Amino acid sequence: MPEPSKMDMEAKQYFNSLPPALQEQLMQSAADLNTKEDLMRYCTNLLGEHAPDRQP
Repeated sequence: MPEPSKMDMEAKQYFNSLPPALQEQLMQSAADLNTKEDLMRYCTNLLGEHAPDRQP
């Protein structure tokens, strides 16, 4: 499960830019997601071409 306290700054900003439902899904995952790249890869695998690629 991702731990926001262990995320680097870019990862926190990306995570916070995601819709709440996606944030919740990430928090419930067993994946170790602590960098922006990890989060982006997870979202791409989950959502395909509809994954957010950057902050608004």
